[in-house]
Amino acid sequence: MSIQLLKCYLSFFCIVLTSQTVFAQENTWVDSLDHYARTEFLPAEKYHWTWQNAALLNTIKVQYEISSNEKKKDYLDYIRKAMDRKLKKANGKSPNATASGLGMAFLARVTGEKKYKRIADKVYKDYSKIQRTDNGGVSHLRNYKELWDDTIFMVGSFLREMYLLTEDEKYLNELVHQVEVHRAKLKDDHWGLWYHGWDGDDKNRSNFICGQKGWSNNPQKRSEEIWGRGNGWVIVTLAETVHALPKELPQRTKLAAYLKEMLLHLPSLQDTETGHWYQLPVRKEEEGNFIESSCTAMFAYGILIGLKEGIIEGQAYETSVQKAFNGLRKYSILKVKDKLQTLNICNGTCIGDSSYYFNRKIKNEKSFGIGMFILFGSTYLSP
Repeated sequence: MSIQLLKCYLSFFCIVLTSQTVFAQENTWVDSLDHYARTEFLPAEKYHWTWQNAALLNTIKVQYEISSNEKKKDYLDYIRKAMDRKLKKANGKSPNATASGLGMAFLARVTGEKKYKRIADKVYKDYSKIQRTDNGGVSHLRNYKELWDDTIFMVGSFLREMYLLTEDEKYLNELVHQVEVHRAKLKDDHWGLWYHGWDGDDKNRSNFICGQKGWSNNPQKRSEEIWGRGNGWVIVTLAETVHALPKELPQRTKLAAYLKEMLLHLPSLQDTETGHWYQLPVRKEEEGNFIESSCTAMFAYGILIGLKEGIIEGQAYETSVQKAFNGLRKYSILKVKDKLQTLNICNGTCIGDSSYYFNRKIKNEKSFGIGMFILFGSTYLSP
């Protein structure tokens, strides 16, 4: 081979290598997943009024808020198109239905268009009629009085957006109230984390519409398990709300304290090898338990916001966030052709004992899981 030809080969190789390096720097797994979520997995024209999609919708709203001006239009267009096709079906008749209302409240605030405010008010009117437990907590189910930690995200994201839209503290006070009454029934005093559910009916029931029969047949009438994603819903809601509120508000001070107590032990419960937390976080070493990526993204997001807001501090928390980011990329994201597939996401889950949670199926490519991956990843990478 001539020296000239060798130089040509080396030059071509350097160009390819440089272009690949630049691509890797400018296009992270977060960017790829974000683009895939909006254009292929759940394009706006296929949005349905469900809690699963609301979790991704909330993330797209956050993407709008943290993105540069030239990128905001894509996120706003997505939310507008998704909500416009649901103007007639939008409702808040259950916590899970209420969740998507965040999109209407957000659009009313950002665009000023009255049609979105009108629908947001309708969702709140529906929400106000949801059955309550005796302590004022919103029941997760329509026909029974049950408090679930999942509910905090489903109603909290909407209530936060209504406050940001109107600056009327009745929405913020209602959010704080729901956190407090749920916390009173669900918090574990040692870990600071919450049990999955509490049965507020007057009599123990042997029939349950969702989950294992008899899960509340104990003196506390509550679940005996601390489920990962359930706690993740609470942590994400607290973190995002604290981040959005002015520091002088007393409601923010309360929510920040509740967030701090939930984050306290998370670094010690994290798997050192994978950077993940487990399906049942406090049963870290038990046979049958498994790493769960959606709660991992949620916990890491909460820790990250806690650090940014000065609620927590220390190397253990900083290391924990870094391990989670690297671990999600290594163990829970798989490149399939030109797409990224999210892995290790537990399917939608009701309430039961430890074996119930250990035997839940893994369902990759869930909208709430993808949403939490992007939420954490984009916040981690933002200045």
